[in-house]
Amino acid sequence: MTGPSHARAGAETDTVDVAIIGGGVLGTAVAARLSTTTASVCLLEAESDVAEGASKGNAGVAVSYYGPPGTLETQLITASTPRWEELTARLSVPYRRLGAVMVALDDEQAHHLEETREEILACGVRAELLTSAQTCAQEPLVTDRCVAGLLMPDEGVIDPMALTVAYANLAASNGVSVRLASPVTAIRTDDDGRHLITTAQGTVRCRFIVNAAGVAAGRISRMAGGEDMRYWPRKGQYAVLDRAFAGSLRRIVFSTHSATTKGINVVPTTHGSALLGPTANDHEEPDDKATDADTVAMLVASASGLVPSITDDLIIKYFAANRPASDEPHRLRFDERIPTLLHCTNRSAGVSISPAAADHVLELLNSAGLDAQPRRDAAQALPPAPRLRDYDDPSELIAADPQYGQVVCACEHVSAAEINRALAAPVPASSVDGVRKRTGATYGRCQGSLCSAGISFLTALHTNTGPATVKQTARGTVGS
Repeated sequence: MTGPSHARAGAETDTVDVAIIGGGVLGTAVAARLSTTTASVCLLEAESDVAEGASKGNAGVAVSYYGPPGTLETQLITASTPRWEELTARLSVPYRRLGAVMVALDDEQAHHLEETREEILACGVRAELLTSAQTCAQEPLVTDRCVAGLLMPDEGVIDPMALTVAYANLAASNGVSVRLASPVTAIRTDDDGRHLITTAQGTVRCRFIVNAAGVAAGRISRMAGGEDMRYWPRKGQYAVLDRAFAGSLRRIVFSTHSATTKGINVVPTTHGSALLGPTANDHEEPDDKATDADTVAMLVASASGLVPSITDDLIIKYFAANRPASDEPHRLRFDERIPTLLHCTNRSAGVSISPAAADHVLELLNSAGLDAQPRRDAAQALPPAPRLRDYDDPSELIAADPQYGQVVCACEHVSAAEINRALAAPVPASSVDGVRKRTGATYGRCQGSLCSAGISFLTALHTNTGPATVKQTARGTVGS
């Protein structure tokens, strides 16, 4: 399959080498990587947009360390960490390597910091133990109850939704067939040993399946005749603090890790806000993304124990998302029963492993007979995507495109040019929320109360809908 291909949802049959099920950060990363080869690829996403699951609701930390050495997950994180500046520049994705401090509030936690440092160094990553005074010098907002700290200079913050969308846009630009609103309803094998995947929008015939379906990965495996893997939703709740506070943060502030939890963290975002979270609550309803007052109160109490200046009045939003929990938290391997079914899921570090995980998937597929070779004509980068908020003097932007002078979202300084670009991309936004994921519009203090009308209007123009039918989210209309 060659040449650009926009996202589509037509009832048709594709015959491809690889079908990827799942449009989260891992599925789209794999699609982007395979798109630069001679392999023909189709990406199937159940929702009407990419980044609708865990990739839509996480802390946006590109970690340099997450667990002990010797695991594939750790190897992929270590391989991905030095690549972020180059990768995000190619894909026009916001990223900052601002480092982190892990804070110990008592002697027991300080002892854990020493153990954590040894583990981090064993992973080949930088870390430095700090005194209380040194910790507060690294992050002056840290509580004076701090008894010790651990500096992790290679931690970074990234926009996980923009990253997922960018992977998808690169894939589509290189000819990947991106089928949205295409939940998989059946998988069978034909007489030639090829998989036939039935979706709501037609059938895909393929040699290999990459199962990147997140919480639904167990169902996809069983549907294909693979392993009986159990996945369940692990809900993480977050609170968002506005830039009046977040602008003072220098570093990510981590709780000291324990044997059972990585705790509640305080994370600056690439948009200028800050996140508190996440919690971890296992349950059985993948669509349950509700927040509750008791959990939010716990979030604020825990975070303010690290950074005392955090108060309720700084919160502008709560949200929750479900990450894919399983008995095998990181699964990147072929199925034990179906040799052409490759599982690609991760409970918590999907963003952080995504560049190297995509490379590893290509290696595994080629070792199984795919024979995908590099394509000389494949795009390796997306066109530059300037953001109005990044310019102190936007006069040159406006001279090149007057729509940069039309500010639609005043809180986040998002222009009509950026919104229209998101609505006309290879994998375009088709809802107000889709515009938010791609531009940051509605992220600010007013949470869209001032700009939703303008965003809805531009979205309606691009999607040929009207005021009553323009979509608010991937599922519901503005009026629903």
